[in-house]
Amino acid sequence: MAAALALLDRLTQGGALALIALAVLGVELIVIALAIRAPALRRSLLLNGLSGVALMLALYLALAGHGGGLAIAVCLALSLAAHALDLTARLKAAQND
Repeated sequence: MAAALALLDRLTQGGALALIALAVLGVELIVIALAIRAPALRRSLLLNGLSGVALMLALYLALAGHGGGLAIAVCLALSLAAHALDLTARLKAAQND
């Protein structure tokens, strides 16, 4: 158990864990873009993925000590914008149904 915690600590300290999550999200976004045919669903999933990518990038910057506060704030703002776009599109679709 101690070895697993030490590994998790090493992955977290340098930001590697966030990079792994970014890679997984990137693969998911590619699969979604290629596999989902319904435009509204594809847009929603891609916007959600983009929001997650921006959050993971902010986490990486914070954990690795890169970029400072401004870069992290920009990533968080991008995440919020993608989330807001997704919510707006969903609410419009729900009102039209």
